[in-house]
Amino acid sequence: MKTKEAVVFKIAWNACIKCGACVAVCPQEAGFTSEFDTIAEHAACDIACMFCETVCPVSAITHKMLAAEVE
Repeated sequence: MKTKEAVVFKIAWNACIKCGACVAVCPQEAGFTSEFDTIAEHAACDIACMFCETVCPVSAITHKMLAAEVE
């Protein structure tokens, strides 16, 4: 089994202004969002384009790398 890079995002809720910019640029399927109109937190993202982190106007989104198994 091979692995590829994936990321998990963390949102600094004290900084987040809930503008929805991260959701607007996210190429993930619908449903990769939180109840607060942000990208999903603690859910593996295998696209890892980082658009959400780049577009956040208050730098409230950070990530950590994971190894995801690929069949």
